[in-house]
Amino acid sequence: MTPRRWPIAAAALALAWIAAGPTTAAVLAAVAVGCTLQAHLRTTLAGRRQRTSQLPAALDRLSTALRAGASLPSAIAEAGADTPPPLGAELAALARAADRGRPLAAVLDEWSATHDDRGTRLAATSLVLAAAVGSAPARAVDGVATTLRERLDLAAERRALSTQARTSALVLAAAPAAFALVLLTADSAAADFLLHHPTGWACLVAGAGLDVVGAWWMARLTRGDEP
Repeated sequence: MTPRRWPIAAAALALAWIAAGPTTAAVLAAVAVGCTLQAHLRTTLAGRRQRTSQLPAALDRLSTALRAGASLPSAIAEAGADTPPPLGAELAALARAADRGRPLAAVLDEWSATHDDRGTRLAATSLVLAAAVGSAPARAVDGVATTLRERLDLAAERRALSTQARTSALVLAAAPAAFALVLLTADSAAADFLLHHPTGWACLVAGAGLDVVGAWWMARLTRGDEP
């Protein structure tokens, strides 16, 4: 949910409170928060996977430029120009930093530390070695591209095999919210305690927080290791 939509959501919850009571408003608020968190997680994971999937092709372009006689900074610039965002912009920034006089090894180390994923660390290490050794740099870059491509294939296979586990995790995460909704609807005493007493509010907040943490942890476990 974007910041511009928060006033609309708040107004909708206020109307639900007036029209249907606090129970319905609380349920709608919980659903809205859950949907927002899920959408944010999906967007973050999609961007991360897109960037990771761009690394092998970018390294292939970089290797081609090296074989054509380009220097390593020039090859990085060419690969950045031919690679779409987000990775292309990162590579172009690396080339610009090297052109301004910064040591290429320091630039690559900073890039690796900023993103801190296995693919970036492996790519940065290969480029640092290519800059330091200078012997057959294209072959080293090709080897890293092949390794990253194999890791991506294995990660895709793991995600396909973990579909059932993700479904079970979704059920486990949704079950506490569904039980709370049934309890609030069917038991007026429990609803009064949870919605009108500070101790009940604390129970709801603690339960929702634990459920969110559990859902996040199960999602992390079932999506597999990063490539």
